[in-house]
Formats: sequence, C-alpha cells, structure tokens
Amino acid sequence: MTSLSKQADYFRRRIDTKDLLNRGRALVLFAILLVPSVWMLSTVPPLWRDVDAYIQLTRPPGFETILQYGPTYCFVARIALYFGYATDCLRAGAQLPKLSFFMHPILSDSGVFLLLLSQHLSLCFASFHLIARTTRLFWVRWILAAAWAANPLFYTFAHCVGGETLSLILVLLIGTTGLKIIRHYRTIPKIDWILFGVLLWLCTLTRQINAALAAVLPLTFILLSVWRLIGTRFARSQSVRRWNRLRWHQTFQNVTIAVVIGISCIILANASLRALCYAANIPYRSVVGLAFLGRLKFLAALPIEQRNQLLDQATKNAASADVKKLIYLLRNEFTGGTASWDIGAFKKSAQGSLFPPQGNPAEQHRFAVALNGLVMAFLCPPEKIFLRAVATDFKKSQQITIPGVVGFLFVTTRFYFSHRDVMPQCASLITFRDKNADQIFGIFKNHSYFRHPKNVSYRAFLLVWIVLLAALFLIAKMRKRDITGVASYATALIVIAILMMLANCLLAIFQPRYTLPMWELSLVSLSVLFGGMIDALLYQSRPLHPPELNDQAKH
Repeated sequence: MTSLSKQADYFRRRIDTKDLLNRGRALVLFAILLVPSVWMLSTVPPLWRDVDAYIQLTRPPGFETILQYGPTYCFVARIALYFGYATDCLRAGAQLPKLSFFMHPILSDSGVFLLLLSQHLSLCFASFHLIARTTRLFWVRWILAAAWAANPLFYTFAHCVGGETLSLILVLLIGTTGLKIIRHYRTIPKIDWILFGVLLWLCTLTRQINAALAAVLPLTFILLSVWRLIGTRFARSQSVRRWNRLRWHQTFQNVTIAVVIGISCIILANASLRALCYAANIPYRSVVGLAFLGRLKFLAALPIEQRNQLLDQATKNAASADVKKLIYLLRNEFTGGTASWDIGAFKKSAQGSLFPPQGNPAEQHRFAVALNGLVMAFLCPPEKIFLRAVATDFKKSQQITIPGVVGFLFVTTRFYFSHRDVMPQCASLITFRDKNADQIFGIFKNHSYFRHPKNVSYRAFLLVWIVLLAALFLIAKMRKRDITGVASYATALIVIAILMMLANCLLAIFQPRYTLPMWELSLVSLSVLFGGMIDALLYQSRPLHPPELNDQAKH
C-alpha cells in the first residue's frame, strides 16, 4: 500500500506540475498578444470612425442606431460609457447618472477609455483562443502570437470607436468556433453548434454584410464532401471505400445542419431588428438603397455619353414611377459636369422634392422603397459600365496594404476638425482637445508600427496563402495524415472573404475599412493553414485511414 501511495503522489505531483506549466505558457502567450494593446492605450489617443462612430454612441434608439448602423455595438458600447461617466461623477462627489443615460449618453474621457480597454481585452482573448485552437504545439502558438502582435491592423481597429471593432472580435470568435467544429466534425457537440449560431446572430446584428459568414461551414462541408467522393472513387480497397462513404454521409448531415443554422440566424437577426423597431416605434425598412447611393458616386467621373446610356437603361429597368423620378434627379445632378457629388445633400433634396413632408413616416417609408428600387434598376441586369466600376474598386481592394487600411482610421479621426458642428461632444475629449488634424495624422507618421508590413498587398498575401496550402497537401501526403478538414475550412474562409469584398464593391463605393473582413478572414485562414501544416509535420495527428483499414489496404 505504501508503494501504491508513493506512485499516486508521484503522478499527482507530475500532473500538477504539467498543469502549472501549461498555465504559465498560456500567460506568456496572452502577454505577447497584450503588448501592443498596452502600448497603444498608454501612447495613442482614441481613434474615431468619423461621424458614424459619434452617431452610434450618442443618438437615442431610432433609425440610425437600429437600422442604419448595427444595434449591437450602438447599445453595448454605452455600458462602458456609463461606468466611465459614473466614475467621474463619484470623483466629483456628484450623483450617479440615471438610466436615461443609455438613451442620451454623455461622452467622457473615462468612458471612452473604458470602451477601448474592453475592446483591446476582448481582441486579445479572441486572438488567444483562435491561436490556441490552430495548433497543439506551444512554440508554434508563440510564433503565431508574435506575428499577430506585429500586425497593427486588428489593434488599431480595437483602438478605434466604431462598429467595425465589435464585428472584428465576433468574427474571430466565429472563426475559432468553426475551426473547433471542423476538427470534431464526426461528433460535433450541440453546444458548439449553438455557440456558432449565437455568434453569427450577434455578428449579423453588428454589420449586415456579416450574414455572408453563414456560408462558411456549409461551404467547408461541401468541400469535404467533394474530397470524400474523390477518395471513394480512387480507393482500391473495398473497406476504405465503405469508410469513405460513411464519412461522406456524416459530412452531408453536417452540411444540412450548418445550412439550417445559417438560415435560422439570418431570419432571427431580421426578426430582432423588426422587434427593436417596434419597441422604438419606428417603421422597419431596408437600408440597402441608402448605402447604394454611395456606389453611384462613380457616375460623376463618367463621360456624358456613358453616363446617359447607363441612366437610360436604369430608367427602363425601373419598376415604379418613384424610382424613375429618382433617376431623373440623378441625371440633373451631373448635367453641369460635377467633379464630386455630395450624397447627403442629394438625399435631402430628393426626399424634400419627391416625398414631402420629410417628417411624415409614410413618405419616409416610400422614399426608402424608392431607394431600394434604385438598386434593382441598376443591378437587374447590371450594365458593363457599372460592372467596370465594380471591377475597378475590387482591383483597389486587392492592391491595398495593411498600412493603407490603418492610415484610413487616422484620416477618419481627422474628420472632426472640419465638421465640429456635427460632433459637439467630442470637443472636450482628449483626442481632439488642444489638437489639430496634422497632429492626429502625425501619430501615424511618427510610429513605424502602424506602417508595417510595407508593400505587401492583399494579392501578394494571397500568393503566400496558396503556397502554404500546397505545402500542407504535400506534407500530408508524405506523412499520410488527414488534413482535408483544415484545408477545406481554410479554403472556405478565403472564398467567403473575397465574396464579401465583392459584395461591398457591388453595393457601396470602395473604402479601405471595407477590406477588414477580407483581411481578417484571410489571416485566420493563414493561421489555420500554418498550424495545420506544422502539426501534420511534427505532431502525431489523425492518420488518413484507421489502422485496421491500413492493414487491409496492404493486403
């Protein structure tokens, strides 16, 4: 009995030591990810997504905070603002703010700092879980964490006030949950499906374009099914064929579940918006047409003949008299050879002349329907002139670099200095107090961290991704490992990333910030590929076939 007790104590100490070592490694990993956040919070003033961020934080529940911008960030961000302002009240010996604060928030340096602090911590936790899920080798996790921390894209968005930041964090969590599902695709726990659905629902309520993420898992399982069919057709052993057919049926079941969850989340998000509109006593209406007005800015740069040709065809495609009137007003906007176009002024004048009075809810709904009809007039079917403009913007998205996107956030922060009247509460904040536009952009110029990696466009990044995918397949073939799940998931992420960028170019004028989902999903995909490649090379991962089937195949 004494001998058994000693052995039990030995194994207990060994397990405790291993657990302590793992915790220490995890802390080091998290510390690496936290370094850029600590530096930015102590050095760089909060960045702002121009007037959009101001509206999201300060306007009461209504059209702008529910439909125009995703309601998730608009309302969740106010929790940090409340506690920050409450802290200032306690320091000054004043009463705590009432709950009406959430209807009409008051901006303060403490509130904005707490908001950025929560964004940075959430980013670090989401990044930590993603990296931990990509590989089981600690030194590979450290390499990924160091590369992640050296990339300024995510940290700069985390340091910026605006809905894209919450979208960034939720997409990382979706990428992690999806990877976990793919790694256990034979027996997927129900809790993982539920978690993926909840994250997708919240992500869609943050930015509507994120609804495209519902296609990630179905596309992954479809790619897996293709691999299973190929493996079944070319397998020589009858046992291997039966096993591949069984896995194909499992994959088909997962495709069905993923499609049902994706569609359900999109329907639930739409129902949530309608419920919020009902609670705020505003009519529900789509905002696609409002965003599409920005897409039409390319008309100002077209030659007169091409512009008239495109507008004539859109008039023929128009389904109602209201849409035709809007197109007529568009034609008049550019008759004088306008080099630039003020979308806000056109929207106000068009609504005032065609659908007065502007405060009438019925006329506002009619105007929104006309704007949505304008989208259909230009896209069903799209003309070559329009498609060339879309292709031009998509080409810009493939040529942009990470510093180009990061610098854009400093440009949007400078927006305040030329539009002080539309952001009055910002005057007392540390970002704008006693500063000018040149000083804000000087922060970007003076810190090299924001300007790296230089000259690495998304197109070059995509080439690196293709090389890693080929290396993964080569290593898997040499080691006889099953990497189809990882490869299919990484490919699906890239495909959805490019499709989301294409959808943005189709429905809105190009802006560098619109490339964030493309960069994010691609970086997640690259991390998944790198982790899977090293695991296949060095780790005893799942073999291509079960041992008994391998033995049968030899005979």
